[in-house]
Amino acid sequence: MMWSAWRLNRTPLLISLSTIAILITATLTAGLYVPRHPQISWSFLRMCSRWNDVGLCRPETALTLSTLGALLLPLLLGMFVGVPAFAREMDTRAHVFALTQSTSRIQWYLAPIIVVFLPISAAMTCLGLALHWATGLSRDSSSALYGQSVSFSFFDFPHFETAGVVLGAYTLLMLLVGSTSVLIFRSAVTSMLATLFIFLFVVPVAFTWIAREHYGSPAIDSEPISGLYRESEYPPNPYYTTDGTWVVDAGYVDSSGAEVRPRIDRCAQPYPDDYWNPRPGETDEERSERTRLETLDRAARFDDCLRDQGVDRFDIRYYTEDNFWRFQAIETGLMLAFGLVVGGVGMSAVRRLT
Repeated sequence: MMWSAWRLNRTPLLISLSTIAILITATLTAGLYVPRHPQISWSFLRMCSRWNDVGLCRPETALTLSTLGALLLPLLLGMFVGVPAFAREMDTRAHVFALTQSTSRIQWYLAPIIVVFLPISAAMTCLGLALHWATGLSRDSSSALYGQSVSFSFFDFPHFETAGVVLGAYTLLMLLVGSTSVLIFRSAVTSMLATLFIFLFVVPVAFTWIAREHYGSPAIDSEPISGLYRESEYPPNPYYTTDGTWVVDAGYVDSSGAEVRPRIDRCAQPYPDDYWNPRPGETDEERSERTRLETLDRAARFDDCLRDQGVDRFDIRYYTEDNFWRFQAIETGLMLAFGLVVGGVGMSAVRRLT
């Protein structure tokens, strides 16, 4: 049965492994090139253009394309490897002959998984580890304002999904989803659309935006209200970090830590037209001191207005990058658990094949 699975799927298997090998090679080459140029600070989507197509942009382009490929490959493999793994035999009714021989239904179902799905998933895991190594070397930067910093967090999309071991688990899940879909729907086109829908729901929605932040208890930094500053024309961005920290939530809270959504418009304090103009006989130093004291008073009144609405402080909830591999392990485990469920559904569908 293994030989039959290899013979039927060797072309998509070899194409898949070759594509993954090319991406790994490009990633490792870019990773070796980047440390020689510390001025490079890569982030996703940075690549060569017609205005910038030589020198340092090339490793950036390689990393961007490898990351994009790693993000999309689980879907493409699920649609064009997972679905055809069983569709070929079902379309020609060859499975009827196979299931009437000494081969059991479970062996018939497991053969493509062992021969095709597992090697591809292992190769994708290697790609994820290569991307984690190479992109980690390329995100260090420095500036006069922030000093040493990083250009992105490994928790950011799409780095968490592509730079680590979870990439292999995503791939295995989508391969199983594709193969199970064709066993249920008996239609390759319908199965591909189902695989696409499930991929779009699982990766960016169910885990990236909903589940991932609940893998642990975030640390909390409590800051003063500072409402006038936070609601100014150019407010600070609490989600922006320079050390790879992943901020999952930030906002006003009451004394118990519950989120509060105050009416900011109630606290608005328009400036008079002559606010910045000097008064008769007032020197520049006196005007600067007056406006400083008035600004402090306005800030205090703004905060009092927010306190009257229940605001006690401004909380920032975050995870440090020390949690990255723990989160990778949790999400990989979840993907494998879902894979077992999908595999169980696939086996049940095989038992009903006629």
